[in-house]
Amino acid sequence: MNTLKERRKHRRYEAQDNILALNTLSFGQVINMSMGGLRIKYLLRRDDPFDDTFDISLLNNSGDHYIDKLSCKVVNIIDSEPICPPLNLFIREAGVMFTDLTPAQKELLNHFVMHNSMPSA
Repeated sequence: MNTLKERRKHRRYEAQDNILALNTLSFGQVINMSMGGLRIKYLLRRDDPFDDTFDISLLNNSGDHYIDKLSCKVVNIIDSEPICPPLNLFIREAGVMFTDLTPAQKELLNHFVMHNSMPSA
């Protein structure tokens, strides 16, 4: 019997394929999202900077949903083996947690999550 307790405070939703996360240095594809945070997949070079805290913006590629400047911090990183050794490219999956969101940002985020996630089974 599996008795592991879910540690997350917020339900996690699978993101639609067209959701991007951007910050001032890079962008990536959102894998899943909740009111508490995101899992994002980035394509990076080994020497690319990647801060532990940053502001992130979310958008879908149709352009009808956009949220700017959500403060977050990295809580988990998984790096792949280099996918293109001559260019030193690899894929990083980062779990980020939102920090210090205003009530207005929480409302926008809730709307974004509900309209840009896969339907539940």
